[in-house]
Amino acid sequence: MGALSLQAIANEAGVSKALLLYHFAGKTALLDAMVAALGSAGAERLRAAGGRPDAMAAWRALARDEVLAGEAALLAALGREAEVGPAPIAEARAARHTAAVTLAAAILAEVGLTPRVPPAFIGALLLRQLDGLAAAAPRGALPDAAFDAELDAFALALLAFGH
Repeated sequence: MGALSLQAIANEAGVSKALLLYHFAGKTALLDAMVAALGSAGAERLRAAGGRPDAMAAWRALARDEVLAGEAALLAALGREAEVGPAPIAEARAARHTAAVTLAAAILAEVGLTPRVPPAFIGALLLRQLDGLAAAAPRGALPDAAFDAELDAFALALLAFGH
């Protein structure tokens, strides 16, 4: 992101560079705040899905959520930037992972299963699946039937982790 300047960000946002500097100490602080916001937003969507009585359907809806996919892709890209601190990335990933564990447990509970492996492992798989779909299959890249088949296959694998 070396080519991305605060001035370019300000121009795109339609604000002055001075306003950005009023709110953020510099580009690193702005990027760290973006990471925190993206991690928080993604975690909240996952937590909300895990709190629904139809957690499986909520997970399937998340897999099709273009906003969640875009946020996950942006978070992944920011995680590769040298100007982003490691702590905000670790915190964002941890928040999303914790929420994914909750969602995975809710999906298993919905069908009367309890995890037979550590829930953290199942949550990590669920999050990787959602992030992988976001990275590999942007909306419209796969026909609906193929996308549904991928979700069905993962759902069956997820259920295998319960007893």
